[in-house]
Amino acid sequence: MSTFKDMFRLLMIRLYTQLPGRARNQRGASALEYIVLAAALIIIIGVLATNDTVQTTINTAFTDLFSDASNAGGS
Repeated sequence: MSTFKDMFRLLMIRLYTQLPGRARNQRGASALEYIVLAAALIIIIGVLATNDTVQTTINTAFTDLFSDASNAGGS
């Protein structure tokens, strides 16, 4: 029983001494991933917002969707 406690104690010591450094490194990687994702979304939205064909298609799709919903609710 004593050896189990010693092994558990050593494991906890090792985890507590190594995890903070690893967590800091992971936070930097996560932040970079979010920045890249945000930049990609901004570029995609910007391209889609300036394309007339895409705007017309989206407007038509939403108009049809809401018209279908109104017609289904009125029946």
